[in-house]
Amino acid sequence: MSTVRGIPFEAAGTVRTLAFTTAAMVRYQRAAGETLIAGVLAVERDGFDAERVGRLVNAGIGGKLTEEEVFALIDAVGYTEAIRLIGRAFKEAFPVPEPKADPDEAEEPAGNGAGVSETTPTP
Repeated sequence: MSTVRGIPFEAAGTVRTLAFTTAAMVRYQRAAGETLIAGVLAVERDGFDAERVGRLVNAGIGGKLTEEEVFALIDAVGYTEAIRLIGRAFKEAFPVPEPKADPDEAEEPAGNGAGVSETTPTP
């Protein structure tokens, strides 16, 4: 059973998974000279760096394809879809926990008059 968080996608009849594992992060950093986070943020900000998109996809699918195979894969899914997949895989790898309600917040704060009825005299 695999515990890798990733995004499955189909390209040219083959189902692959784009996953930003620790190995993928190191693979990308070695190839690009920047962290994976910096690369993803740059793609989300600019979106037009095909070389960066190719490196991100290659790192996320295992780094075993040639450059030409990675570019053909991106062409098969479409450039915009490749960027969307990168964003989804990044969110899957680095989930933002939802804030949990503090159980004490449901109670009335002390000193606000809670529990004092209108008939209770106040000093």
